[in-house]
Amino acid sequence: MNRIPVHLITGFLGSGKTTFLNRFIKERLPERILVIENECGQTNVDGALVMDGVEEIIELSAGCLCCSLSDGLLDILYEASKRKEQYDRLVIETTGIADPSSIIQVFLQDPRVEKVFDLQQVICLADASQLQSWLDEAEEALRQIALADSVLINKTDRVSDSTRAEVESIVRGINPHARVFAGHNGNFPIDEILDTGTTKPKTVESPQVSSHHHHQHEGQQHNSHRITTFTLTFPYPLDLNNLSLELNRIVNLYHDQVYRVKGYIAIPNYPNRVILQSARSTFVATDGSPWESSSERTGKLVFIGRDLNKQVFERMFNRYMVTD
Repeated sequence: MNRIPVHLITGFLGSGKTTFLNRFIKERLPERILVIENECGQTNVDGALVMDGVEEIIELSAGCLCCSLSDGLLDILYEASKRKEQYDRLVIETTGIADPSSIIQVFLQDPRVEKVFDLQQVICLADASQLQSWLDEAEEALRQIALADSVLINKTDRVSDSTRAEVESIVRGINPHARVFAGHNGNFPIDEILDTGTTKPKTVESPQVSSHHHHQHEGQQHNSHRITTFTLTFPYPLDLNNLSLELNRIVNLYHDQVYRVKGYIAIPNYPNRVILQSARSTFVATDGSPWESSSERTGKLVFIGRDLNKQVFERMFNRYMVTD
C-alpha cells in the first residue's frame, strides 16, 4: 500500500509559514492536500487557505500540538486514515512555539500511523530579519532549525546582503545537514525542497559546512548555541538485534541531549537499507530502499543534539559491526 506523504512545516512566530503553505498548495495542483493547522489562540486560518487544492482544513486551536499531542493529533490522524483515498498529501503547520520533536515522534512510534503516513520532510521557515533575536530568546526556535531537513530563510528582501549571508551561516552552523534556501514572500523551489528528506540517502551524506560560526573536530560540528551535529559511518553491516538494546539505552540516558537521529544502516543478509530514526524517546527501524551494490553497503547516521560527544556514540555502535 502506498503511504500518504506528510510534510511538517515549522518556524517561529511571523516567519511566513502560512504564506509558504499557500504557495506549496498552489505549486502541487492538481493534487489534493489535507491541511492540519495548529495555532495557539483564536486565529482562524480558513480564509487564508480557501483555494484550489485544499481538500480540507483541520484546526487544532484549543492548544499547541507540542502540549496536547497524544490525543488530539493521533485522533485526527486515525480519522484521516479512514478516508485516505480522498487526498494525496498531508501538511501539518505547527504553532510558532512548537518543538517539532513531539510531532515527529508520533509518526515514528505509533505503528497505526506509520502504516498509513510517511513523514517525508521537516521544513522550517526562518525570518531573516528576526532569526538571531529569536534564537537568543527561545529554545524552541533553535530546535526547529536543528530538526529540519530544509530551512527556508524567508523575507530576505528586508535585510542587506551581508545580513543574509550571516543568517545563512548561522543556520548552517546549527544544522549543517539541512538544505538551506533563501527567498521572500514564501517563494521557494518546492520540487527541490521535496527532494530532501529523512529517508533519502543524500540527506545524510557528509555536509559542506562553513567554519565561520563553528569549528570541526573529527567530523563533529559545534556552534555558539551548543548544538552538535555529526555523522557516523559504518563500512560493515550492524547486528540490529543486539544493537536494539543500545538504542534503548541512548533514549533513556541521553533523551535530553539527543534531539534527532536519522539515517540508514546495512544488516547482514538483507538486500535493503534499514532506516533508523529517533526523536525524543523513540528509536524506530523501518525498511528502506535496496542497496545499489551488494559490495558497497555503507551505513550513515546523522546525530543532532546538544553537547554530544561523537566518540561515545561511535564506540557504542561500532561494537555491533559484523565484519565477517
